Amino acid sequence: MGLLVSLGANVAQAQSITGGLYGREPGGSHVTLEVANPATGYHRELQPDSDGRYNVGGLNPGKYTVTVLQDGSTIGTRTVVVSANVQTMVPALSGVEAAATASASATNLGAIRVSGRAIDADVMPIDVSTPEFSNNYSMSVVNQLPTGRGPESVALLSSKVKYDNQTTGLIQMGGASPAENRYYYNEFDSTYDYNGLGATYLPAEAITSTQVLSANAGVSWTSTTGGTIASTVRQGTNRFQAGYSLYFTPATSWFNPHARDSRTSQGDYYHFNSSNSHSANVANQYVFASGALVRDKLFFFAMLGNSPANTSQSNTQNRHIDTANRDKNGLLNLTWNINADQSFNVVGNRDWKNTFNNRYSLTRDYDPSSQGAYAGWTSTQVKNQFLIGNYHWQINDSMSLRLMGGYLSQSSLSPTSTSGTNLPYVIEVDPVTQVHKNIGLTTTSSKLYPFAYWRRGFKGDFTWNLGDHKITIGGEHYKHFINNVSTTTDGGDWTYYTQPGSVLPNGSPVPADGRYVAQYFISTGGPFYTVNKAFYIDDYWQASDRWIVYAGLRDDTFINKNVNGQNFWHLPLLSPRFGVSWDVYGDSTMKVGANAGKYTIPIPSSVNNGAAGAVTQWYRYYTYGGRDPNTQAPTGLTQIGPQETLINGQAPSAANVATSNIKAPYQYEFQVYVQKTLGNSWSSMAELGYSSLKRAIEDTCYTQGITDYAQAHGYPDYEDSSGCPMINPGIAQVFMRDYDGDGKLESLTVPGSVFGPAPTRKYVHLTLELTHAQNNDEPYFLDLSYTWAHLYGNYDGLLNLGTRTNGGPSEQILWDFPGLMEHSSGNLAGDVRHSLKLNGIYYFPSGLRIGSTFDLSTGTPQNCLGTYPDIDNPAEQYGAASHFCNNVPAPLGAAGRTPLFWQWNLGVGYDWAINDSNHLSLDLQVQNVTNRQGGIDAEQRYDTGSFQNDGSPILNPSYGAATWQAPRTTMLIARYTFR
Repeated sequence: MGLLVSLGANVAQAQSITGGLYGREPGGSHVTLEVANPATGYHRELQPDSDGRYNVGGLNPGKYTVTVLQDGSTIGTRTVVVSANVQTMVPALSGVEAAATASASATNLGAIRVSGRAIDADVMPIDVSTPEFSNNYSMSVVNQLPTGRGPESVALLSSKVKYDNQTTGLIQMGGASPAENRYYYNEFDSTYDYNGLGATYLPAEAITSTQVLSANAGVSWTSTTGGTIASTVRQGTNRFQAGYSLYFTPATSWFNPHARDSRTSQGDYYHFNSSNSHSANVANQYVFASGALVRDKLFFFAMLGNSPANTSQSNTQNRHIDTANRDKNGLLNLTWNINADQSFNVVGNRDWKNTFNNRYSLTRDYDPSSQGAYAGWTSTQVKNQFLIGNYHWQINDSMSLRLMGGYLSQSSLSPTSTSGTNLPYVIEVDPVTQVHKNIGLTTTSSKLYPFAYWRRGFKGDFTWNLGDHKITIGGEHYKHFINNVSTTTDGGDWTYYTQPGSVLPNGSPVPADGRYVAQYFISTGGPFYTVNKAFYIDDYWQASDRWIVYAGLRDDTFINKNVNGQNFWHLPLLSPRFGVSWDVYGDSTMKVGANAGKYTIPIPSSVNNGAAGAVTQWYRYYTYGGRDPNTQAPTGLTQIGPQETLINGQAPSAANVATSNIKAPYQYEFQVYVQKTLGNSWSSMAELGYSSLKRAIEDTCYTQGITDYAQAHGYPDYEDSSGCPMINPGIAQVFMRDYDGDGKLESLTVPGSVFGPAPTRKYVHLTLELTHAQNNDEPYFLDLSYTWAHLYGNYDGLLNLGTRTNGGPSEQILWDFPGLMEHSSGNLAGDVRHSLKLNGIYYFPSGLRIGSTFDLSTGTPQNCLGTYPDIDNPAEQYGAASHFCNNVPAPLGAAGRTPLFWQWNLGVGYDWAINDSNHLSLDLQVQNVTNRQGGIDAEQRYDTGSFQNDGSPILNPSYGAATWQAPRTTMLIARYTFR
């Protein structure tokens, strides 16, 4: 429940910008209910059914009064807060006991109304109307905690959500990789489906609440094997409001100290951070206004954001970089309450980001005081756009309709001072430290091309209450487009090495003096489309007074297209899901819930780019006679051995992109939980969850395996050159090829074992949570959660976190060659056994408050990755990426674990009601207040990817070098509001 309980709601039933309320009055159909919200003019009268049950949906978020009348007399009134995407339980008022309570305390009925600088309604009965479980966070509370305000930071307030501080900087939920989460704004799935990492974001200042489902979502949510985060945009009301917010970061100092350097075992720099700094910056500032354009009908919320040039300075081995970042954005949200039963909402946003870097050479390595000549500039320009519309119609007491349509786009360009010059990109590797140093005139190895991405989606569903059943039928359709072209500059991509006595990846020995240069070339990309669509149906059955039974079925279809717009796969999957909710005592004070289901995940369109495009990728190796004195490019070249071709540049046919029997990935998820209120202020929760991956999609480059199997099964002359097709690892795959050489395709079923073991990922967790909600007598909020978990197998998911690979989802190296999966099982990268989160706010009568968060967790597994110890095995080409350490098998987690992690964040705030119309709040928020900089990761590559002539690997001097926890950060925040 977490912070969610403090906000008076804890369960969702489908993504929606509106919420609802429900209850049961013992007076049955003999009473009348009035539901009203003066802030928006909403008013509706209704009568419960013969059993006293009622349900009102399609309500815009806000504070509502529920008045119960009998024979024309008012029995009592409840004040409840309705949140987006949440059904709020209203305690009964009719009946002798409830009436007595009402007459005894007419201003505090049910003890659910709490004064609130931060929280409007803190104590609510548990929602027993659904088995689906989620956490719902109000940004008014999040703003008072010393934590980030983005969706990932909000989710991290729970102990069962893990921060991936080693690879992506995003979060893991349900044991899945960060590329398997889904993100929503106002019902629109804004997940960045180019690579599945993160989302196209709206400013946190415009968000009113965020909901987090770490697993086991119902069928109306887009399928995911990770978690779901849904945020709702602020809306206007009849009351005019305007305000200004300022987020200020002091310059590098005690408040924001330097980061810690990291060194290798030989004392050389691994991370050079201690000289990096930033100026005092206005990180963000916003001005907003909201109110009614037409009273009770048409409302607006408008916001402008601006981040003036935020300046910082950083240094690398031989460069000093001055950076300026700017961000401007504008957002408008319009809400039209057509009548009490219909509403239409549309939100639009546009954001411009610009980063500019001036670069200077350092005449002495790692010495910022030796700043020398100007070395050019780089920049990045990004524009994001959003448009989302929502229509909700409560047709009658039994029927409702929801429609959503959305569009977002992103365009970017990264020009440099050398764009268009075709200068060579030149790197030199230190023979002792193995540090790569840019010694050329350009900072990029690629030609300049713009990047374009857009995504549009539609969703609609119809809900019908039929007796004890609430049945929903719906569908969604998303289509997205990418155009991302990358080609090596005409001047070439060159890397100088000095490795005497070693052997090149193409099998050739290096010259006696060890000096050679490697040339790398890649050309990839183009325009690609992807379509994800689904239909779903579910039923909430009120099986008895205390039992709700849920059953749902979702039919997903994933369609990825090649550069010519042709489907290279069409993957349907049916996903059944079930759940039960038991109101143990019949009074919503204790609930037992359980869920079980099948879940899948759309495959990001970067797969289209990598697997279905005309990709060329190769290495060549040369001796050289000299270097160009200006560009440092090699001269007098003589090639050493053959070209090492990784991808041959031919646009693959549909048969070569993927096997003909490839199927969508999926996993099973199970969950059992108990919620219990402990008086009016305390609540508790215990949850047990388990998931098991059953099928995955990855690529393989093991064409020799296809060749060998074909030659052994009737095609002795066949040689496969199909590149890296997509497969379901561990499952027999049907390859369509011209095995006879007669121009016709034949099918051949190749056992899954040819390419390596089947993927496995199992995750089990137990979460315990205790929450205290703020009230007048006990002016503090407290949320304590603990999670024990175990994540194990041989597959992190769409991203290979074990090798710290931040890209190429579903095209990881794992099944490229069987040797890479030898000894690959064990504890996965996200395996954190124990995690404890403590969040709290204490409110003083004077307006002063103190907020704090504390994070404690045990370490994550570490690996020793080395080069496959057989130069004739294709896995050797990948360097230090196999599970061999010094030529000895080293399973997952064999290198131990990172140390215990802990961090304390502290905030002090003051809320000043200047008068009824003017309010000011000031906050000082410090993350990592103790400036603890513990180890969070270590270099895992044991060798350099090359061998001595005697077969022993050339050791990586950076192996074991640490990466440290981020240092203390401080922010000053001022918020002024006029009402």
